[in-house]
Amino acid sequence: GVTVGADAEFHRLLEPVAKALHFGEHEVANAAGEASKLYTSADVKGLTGTDGRKYVLDLYRMTPVDIEFLESECAADGRFPAYPHKVVLLRPELVDTFWEQSTRKAVMDHVAERVKGDKGAEEVAEEDLLKGFDFSLSFSPDAFTPMQAKTAGDEALAGAVRGASRFLRDVSVPALARDLAAYVSTPLSGAALTATMHQRGINMRWLGRIAELLPADAPSVGNIRRRVVFEMVARAAKHILRRLFRAAPSHQHADVFALVANCLVGSRYCAAPAQHLARGVPELAAMTPASLAQEVRAQVALRFRFDLAEDFVAALVPGHELMLLREVCVKVGAQLALRQYHFERPSEAAVHAAVVAAMDPSVKVTKTVKRAIKDRVDAVLARPVAVFADDVMNFAAVTKVATHKSSFADEAFEAGRLALEKGDRALGLEMLLESLALHEQTFGFLHAESARCYSVVSLAHYDAGEYALAAEYMTKAVVISERTVGLDDPLTIHNYLNLALYEHARGNSLLALRLMRHAMDLWALVNSPDHPDLATAYNNIAVMLQSLRLYEESLRFFRACLDVRVAVLGTEHVLVAGAQHSLAKVYAVTGDFKAAVQVEREAHMYFSSKFGDDDPRTKETGEWLAELTFNAVRTAKLSKAAKEKIREVASTASLMPMEQREEPVASKGHLPIDDLIKFITGGSSSSSKSRPSGGPRGKGPKGSRR
Repeated sequence: GVTVGADAEFHRLLEPVAKALHFGEHEVANAAGEASKLYTSADVKGLTGTDGRKYVLDLYRMTPVDIEFLESECAADGRFPAYPHKVVLLRPELVDTFWEQSTRKAVMDHVAERVKGDKGAEEVAEEDLLKGFDFSLSFSPDAFTPMQAKTAGDEALAGAVRGASRFLRDVSVPALARDLAAYVSTPLSGAALTATMHQRGINMRWLGRIAELLPADAPSVGNIRRRVVFEMVARAAKHILRRLFRAAPSHQHADVFALVANCLVGSRYCAAPAQHLARGVPELAAMTPASLAQEVRAQVALRFRFDLAEDFVAALVPGHELMLLREVCVKVGAQLALRQYHFERPSEAAVHAAVVAAMDPSVKVTKTVKRAIKDRVDAVLARPVAVFADDVMNFAAVTKVATHKSSFADEAFEAGRLALEKGDRALGLEMLLESLALHEQTFGFLHAESARCYSVVSLAHYDAGEYALAAEYMTKAVVISERTVGLDDPLTIHNYLNLALYEHARGNSLLALRLMRHAMDLWALVNSPDHPDLATAYNNIAVMLQSLRLYEESLRFFRACLDVRVAVLGTEHVLVAGAQHSLAKVYAVTGDFKAAVQVEREAHMYFSSKFGDDDPRTKETGEWLAELTFNAVRTAKLSKAAKEKIREVASTASLMPMEQREEPVASKGHLPIDDLIKFITGGSSSSSKSRPSGGPRGKGPKGSRR
């Protein structure tokens, strides 16, 4: 039977804890039907230690049950099998959000009633608006469990639990899907997506529902939908690998992982990887890419209530193999060798070029070096599969760590951030530096929280124009994030991008470009080139190149920025118009006024229709459009006149007798076409400044002065 023990001293001590968790006092019944009053769930155990202190254990049910999911998904309904377990709980963030919104709604309703009741008075004092307000919302962690006693007082607690569950299903999940579709939230990796969902109180079992709310046929949400689907696939592969690891001896775990990886992302390289990797394990010998895909589909349907397409590997994986492979490695703690992985058979020329590019350029090419290059190329081409068992270097333990918080450091951090937002720079920096000192005292120098604080302090210095200090603090943030969260973590990548921006502001554009290149290389490991945040990186690279007067190179990145923004946001968006305006300026610098006019006209039309003719952006684009149009017309006229002059010179030259075709000294017919156009249109030409050949100073001994 069920035994319930209740202690009055523990009950009293847990009252403030229950208040913070929004738990209400409820009754639970034992096997004999005797009721006891508790604040926490019936699974919690209280112990008195030998030191006289009180301890509580078994805190795995410190939030209410997700009753809507339990009733709808934990039983086979025909479409999906029953959910694998019934411990489906609400996250504490969701409970807090629902409690805050319910309290806010109750306050607004009460104020509205007060104002409506006192409509004869001219105004109601603020202290009188909440007079008589009485609202209480508490939850029972034992609601909808066999331990819950059926009493009148507990019905309200159970109703609050059902309301929170409906709020999760009907409000929180659709709101996150809308934000992801609008790229209000842009998680770069699977860990970032997980953190985003948890911050909103959404459990990972709702990934399938989020994927359903993101349209599969909309190119604008292709990146984020692929990220959501890959997260489900990686988690399904994790469960499959766990089962295979239990079936195989430990010395064959590398073969197991390599086989699953090849079936998942390397089927284009080798269609039957089991014949190269399955050694003595019958279950591995029977595995094929098709059978693994079918098992992944079954796991996704079981755990995430989502139907993956039968051809999901062919539809989603090509071109994104490295991204999915990284997610699977992170989920199971696999560490792979640092090398170039090919997911389809490469050509010999491509491998040779890659090997040569990886060599030190200062090395002299000798016969020995050529032989070494050939050996490396042959070794790459001889690989039977994309990921070999020897590539799996180690398996690291994957643990969950609850990082403690420092309330003083967080309060100082938030106070400093709010002061900066209000424009009080001195107070904001003082509070941020105080928070930084508290973070270092609490967590130590090498901690992710310290890196976050360093990055905010550097941003404050950058906004104040103190670029050297900004770069110094951001360098520390980069070093800390590399050593705490990893080289390819989104936090590290964003810190590198910001450091490049700060170095460019200091005038170190070449160093900034090297930092951007490193960040882009890390980006390729984590996400794809169609991520919306990449447009900002492209724009920054283009601006850096433009500052070095590399206009043709900057034009390529401005175009890439515009392409990403159009693909994600569509043609009618303020960021797209801004990108068009920047692109038009570069076209003008390169002399392509026709393209500049076309792009600038689209930007001006958007700003005019969206913000009106009095908006500064509309006026600026209008002025640029007028100037560009004038230059385009002028250039077209000059080009036409130049062409007519060229035809005249060419026709005259063709009518001359053979003996008269030698050009006189002052003639320009011998010049190239571009220099000839400059001469006709009145421009300077370097060729026209050269001395005529011949004469006493036309030629001289080598090294003589002119």
